[in-house]
Amino acid sequence: MPVGTHLKHRRILTGVAGVAALALLVSGCSSASSAASGSSAAATSSAGATSSAAGSMSAAGGSSSGVTSSGAAASGAAAQAAAAKAAVAPFLVAPTKINQSVPLTAKIPTDKPWVLITCELPQCKTISDGAEAAAKAAGIPTKLLSYKTTDGTTMTSSMKQALTYNPVAVSPIGFTQAVWDSLQPQYRAAKVIITPLSLGDTAPSDVVTQGASSQLDYSSGGKTMANYVIADSSAAAHILVQDVPAFAVLKAYGDGFKAQIKSGCTACTVSDLDIAPAQLSTGSLVPAVIAALRKDQSIKYLVSTDGAFLVGISTALKAAGIDGVKIMGGSPDINNLTALKNGQQTAWTGAAENQTGWVALDIIGRTLNKQAVAPVDGGRVTQVFTQDNVGVPSATGMSAPADYQAQYLKLWGLS
Repeated sequence: MPVGTHLKHRRILTGVAGVAALALLVSGCSSASSAASGSSAAATSSAGATSSAAGSMSAAGGSSSGVTSSGAAASGAAAQAAAAKAAVAPFLVAPTKINQSVPLTAKIPTDKPWVLITCELPQCKTISDGAEAAAKAAGIPTKLLSYKTTDGTTMTSSMKQALTYNPVAVSPIGFTQAVWDSLQPQYRAAKVIITPLSLGDTAPSDVVTQGASSQLDYSSGGKTMANYVIADSSAAAHILVQDVPAFAVLKAYGDGFKAQIKSGCTACTVSDLDIAPAQLSTGSLVPAVIAALRKDQSIKYLVSTDGAFLVGISTALKAAGIDGVKIMGGSPDINNLTALKNGQQTAWTGAAENQTGWVALDIIGRTLNKQAVAPVDGGRVTQVFTQDNVGVPSATGMSAPADYQAQYLKLWGLS
């Protein structure tokens, strides 16, 4: 049954700075199963043929080592595909539970404001709106400051201004820790914690808490997509990974994907296509992808660390006469999900960015209570979307779990 899915609409920016900011914020069930099952059947058939051939060669006094090796490889691929299928299966259904389960030992203080520092992009608004909704539900006042993604000094200024409100915590949304990291001594002196949201280079300290939706979440998403590819290809994929490694969250996704392919798929091959930020503003990303696919026609999987960058990819593939390439990756926008629904693309890992603020407030509560905080507070909810489960693509945030607000409020002792 299709699952109603709601993901953010992500604007494709033409300026290099705008694209960089976008990246910093980004920071099928049956098809995967049938592919993995088919792999197992094929491996069994191959193993049987190998056994028969080996017996004949042995009787004739010949060597069977080559055939035996082939059978072992087939058996190994089947095992790897089965393991990947099992690993990705939970992500093919809509999540029903948030990833936090331990109640707070005390309620979050409501006498001081939570300062949020947002930007001018729609993605920032989705995240900050979710954070304000979490604070309102918990009875915590908020103060909203802003910065411009084209000018890092505006983030630094807002981080300084935030301290003047005597906050319970300050949460910068996106950009990079480098522009405010030098302010940690001031925050330490003021006894104010910093809880970053959607930051790709979060470095926790006694001042900086675990981040909500950090590089750890993106790396995990890449690993999940790798398992999807391994299962779908019967552990024999040749993959083109298109990345923009200058952006930390995208590099984390790409690195997570490639690490899992390396450890979980002996026969898989990865070809890298690293794009420089300047190429994004000139519209040369898709032509570079087409050139790479033309150069090596054995590539049948295209994995992008940021789906929003693949504007016009389906049309370009058709014009180039390239078919049989499955398109997938991370951080899909409404265009990717629509193409997924129409069968033009294959799979995307999506996340509930409108819940990032709820995760952040949970981290703040645990930190103030001196409770243990798991890395990224257990992680954000995510799902691998396919044509079978994408439902009706939407420009709003992913809504699953349907009752996530109630689940958080229960943990916080407010329901």
